Amino acid sequence: MNIQKAAIVLLPVFWPNFPPLSLAYLKGFLVNKGISIDALDANIFFYQRVSEQLKREWRKSCNKDLEKNILTILQEQYPEVFSEMLGRLLQYDSIGFSCYKSNFSTTKQIACLLKKKKPKIRILFGGPEITSQYFKFQDDLPAKYEFVDFFIVGEGELPLYNFFSNTYSGPLAVFQELGCLDDSPGPDYSDFHLPSYPRQATASLMLSRGCIKRCRFCAERLLYKKFRLPSIDNSIEQIKRLQSKGFKTFIFHDSLINGKLSWLEDFCDQVIKNFGSIPWEAQMAIRPDMTDRLIDKIKRSGCYHLFIGLESGCGQTLEDMKKGYTPDEALEFFKKLKRARLSFGVSILVGFPSETVGNFQENLSFIIRNKEYIPKIEQVNPFVYYAGLSFPESSDYKTHPESLERALFFIEKIKEAGFKYTNAFLLNLVEPNWK
Repeated sequence: MNIQKAAIVLLPVFWPNFPPLSLAYLKGFLVNKGISIDALDANIFFYQRVSEQLKREWRKSCNKDLEKNILTILQEQYPEVFSEMLGRLLQYDSIGFSCYKSNFSTTKQIACLLKKKKPKIRILFGGPEITSQYFKFQDDLPAKYEFVDFFIVGEGELPLYNFFSNTYSGPLAVFQELGCLDDSPGPDYSDFHLPSYPRQATASLMLSRGCIKRCRFCAERLLYKKFRLPSIDNSIEQIKRLQSKGFKTFIFHDSLINGKLSWLEDFCDQVIKNFGSIPWEAQMAIRPDMTDRLIDKIKRSGCYHLFIGLESGCGQTLEDMKKGYTPDEALEFFKKLKRARLSFGVSILVGFPSETVGNFQENLSFIIRNKEYIPKIEQVNPFVYYAGLSFPESSDYKTHPESLERALFFIEKIKEAGFKYTNAFLLNLVEPNWK
């Protein structure tokens, strides 16, 4: 079904290590439905053509100065490169932009420029930032950005298909989710120049959608309405297809890989049966009901690292967060992982709106006391407000300096205690001018 010349595009600034997963999944779904569409990573196009100094700034999280000024920098310092990309974009009749907090300023400016130069071009906005904008403005969202023809809130496969099939009723599609994830064949990386990416042999996958948890601080849970899983056959087929393209290592970007334990055990069984093992990593929730048998299968299937959202070692804070476990249950879970020799790291959130000084001290004490069972501190951040959470915007760390002070103190203490940590993820959600 070739309706028009169309593209889905990611603009700067965005993390450049991997091809953009969102574009790859959308490309795979639409091509499978007979719709011809190009997936264009303009972020890596520019990243590969700038100076090493600018690349270093590009890789920093929450680099607000660069996010604000990147378009001016590209226009003034790399005019030929900028003109080349603009010319490519102007060849399309419709462009769907993948919008994140980090690239939203650039995306708005480019969309306006395209509309000015080619008034009949159709502009679509989707991605996490559009979902966040929807929680702010609801049905008034189209009026805020009159240069956009169609907005997609939540996942994009069905809305994009309806748009290009001319069966949509616009300009706003809200949480039109796939009923069955087997309808998606998985990511299609054919449009991406894989050698351009630093981790070119590593493939990103998102097998499940949504989350079984409702943690009160989490914005990721706002992106989907329902938790869904694909069949095991679909999941194994995605891996086989990517292996045939040269991918060797797999990162699962699911909100949690252990949302359904019976599914995870079947998945590990089939990985072992089909591949022996594959190197993989994922995010995992703390679940006291996970057995040693399942954890052993996770290890044997090739899992080399897990990111685990502990968030706090204080029982009251965990209850207020609605995490669904106690500090003692978390500790027993860590002991199981250690016995299986599974590598993992935990994330910590301090300054949660209800956290007291005593709660904070209890959290820190738990971490230091149990260093033997916590091999790595993966991430430390203060509380960050996101539109859609059940807190006022004033609860953000920017209006509560004690939240950031606690985070800094926490980092100081884990370093003194000799914890391993991921330096890039310490305060990675904090804007540089606030650190």
